[in-house]
Parts: sequence; structure tokens; C-alpha cells
Amino acid sequence: MTAPLPPSEWDTPAGGSERRADDTVHTFPPRPEVVEVTGADLAERAVAAAEHEAHRPDDAPLRPTPRLLRPELQRRPLWRRPPGQQDDVGEPATVFAPDTRSVIQDTTYPWRTCGRVAVPGGWGSGVMVGRRHMMTASHVVPWLPNGGSDWLTFTPMQYDTSTPFGSAHVTRIYWWQRVNGGDGIQSNEAAFDYVVCVLSANLGDSTGWMGSREYSSDWNGLVRWAHIGYPQDIGSGVRPVYTTNGVMDSTVAETSGGRNSFRVMHRNDLVPGQSGGPYFGWWSGDTGPRVVVTQSAENWGAAGGPNAGGGGRALPELINYALSVEP
Repeated sequence: MTAPLPPSEWDTPAGGSERRADDTVHTFPPRPEVVEVTGADLAERAVAAAEHEAHRPDDAPLRPTPRLLRPELQRRPLWRRPPGQQDDVGEPATVFAPDTRSVIQDTTYPWRTCGRVAVPGGWGSGVMVGRRHMMTASHVVPWLPNGGSDWLTFTPMQYDTSTPFGSAHVTRIYWWQRVNGGDGIQSNEAAFDYVVCVLSANLGDSTGWMGSREYSSDWNGLVRWAHIGYPQDIGSGVRPVYTTNGVMDSTVAETSGGRNSFRVMHRNDLVPGQSGGPYFGWWSGDTGPRVVVTQSAENWGAAGGPNAGGGGRALPELINYALSVEP
């Protein structure tokens, strides 16, 4: 669910600059290295932990709920079919009326840990999970046919052209599965649809980061999860949007390379652009919230169907592995 940009932006070189026909010069970050993580890698480093801790910088103000943008400044949501109306008109995305999303404008912790992931041809959402470690969806990554990836950049809490914590490009990507999403996302892919990206700068020193925890099916039906992402409608892809009181409905267990994860089904509101954004919750005594699910797919099974994310033991395992290899 990476949101699209015009085709003229799709073809990018592997770094450096390119002069276009109109004589303008465009510069691009270098392409990252990609690293497939296996069960043997985890065993060798003994990092198969089911969680990791959040961090809040000493000088970062804490606000448990974000500052919402004034309603009159928010853009209108996408049109939704009125209840009971039947006509030959399509619906743009899966928002379950009433739309509960709100644009936020807040640079306190932990909201500053979330941000916009820019890629050639589109964008997605992500969250800091370490000093220079960002998690997003695998299908947000611009995978190349040769097994590599095109460039990505991450800008924490971008709001229009405001970038209060700067931005950084991705130098390395750790992954369980390469999920392209072009032909749809399968159940096993959705369960493992997350990657950990190492950034070119230690943005986490300023933003802090969220922790993580293995999702448990015992939490299905609980009203406790929040989400931040960059949807293409009310935020126009450049304003962060927040939802709270999220509920995960059910889980489907999946296995890949000996690792276990869940396809987590839900009916929380989202549209393209929010892929890779975290679903997170707070636990008593913790420094900050913990990511439990990364947003993956919408309209599961049929138009207007539920949405899906990936979460389970393999999510914190991947984070902990990346942190152990590149602290």
C-alpha cells in the first residue's frame, strides 16, 4: 500500500545526480545493501528475544496523547458510500465509517519517532526502533529485480515541508521476506511484511524510539492500539495522521524460514500511504510504547473487507538482530 507518484518520478539512478530534459538536476541517495536474515543468523547471535525496550531522550518532552490539528485545518476525507446506498460507484479505500483518523502536529515523544518513508514512485510510513534503525513494511521497499533495492529516505514527523528532525537515507535493509505487493499480498507475506532499515544518521538520538513486543492472540478484541501513518487523503501524504482505540480482531499463524508470525486482521481506518506505520500500545512501567503490528494490506478478500498487518515473535526478533549487528 505504497501511495503512488506520477510515472515521471519512477526511473531513478543508483545515487548521485541526473539532469532531466528540462535542464533541472535531481539528486538521489545511494541504494542500500539488503540482508536476508535467517533462523541460523538468530541462533548464532542468540538474539531471539520477543521484545525490546523503548527510549526517550532526556530532553524530549513526553505527551501520552498527541496534539491534534484544529478541525478547520484538516483536509476532507475520501468519499464514503452512505449506509444502504447501492449504485455503480467505487470506493477509494477501506475507512470504516465514521472515520476516526486525525491529523496531528506534535514533536514531543513518542510521536516524533514516527515519520514518512520516501521511495521512487511513492511513499509509506515508518517508525524509529533504535538509534539509527527504522521499521517499515517490506512492500514499501522498492525492491529491484536483481535482488537489491532502490533508495529510501526517512523523515521523522514530517509535516508538509517542515522536517524538525531532519532526514536520512537507508544504508542497509534487514528482512525476512521480500514483499512486492504488485500482484496482491498473500497471507504468509502479510505476516512477515516488515523490515528494519539502518539509516545514514543517528536520528534516534533526537527522536528516541519505540520498543516492540511479540503480538499475542490473547489481545484480540482489546481496545488499546494506536497508529500513525501518512495517508494519501486527509494528510495528502505529507501530514501525519493518528488513530486510537484500535482493535485487532483475529490472527492467522504463519511460518517462514522456521520463524513464527501472525497475519493480524482488523477494521481500523486506513488508506494507501499508511503501510509500514506501527500499531503500538503502552505498558505500565515502560519508558515508551511498543510496536506490536506493522500495517500491511487492505480490503482483505474483497472490496470493503478487513485490513491486515504483520506481527508476532518474528517482529521483535528482526529488530533485535539488526540492533545486535549494527548497534
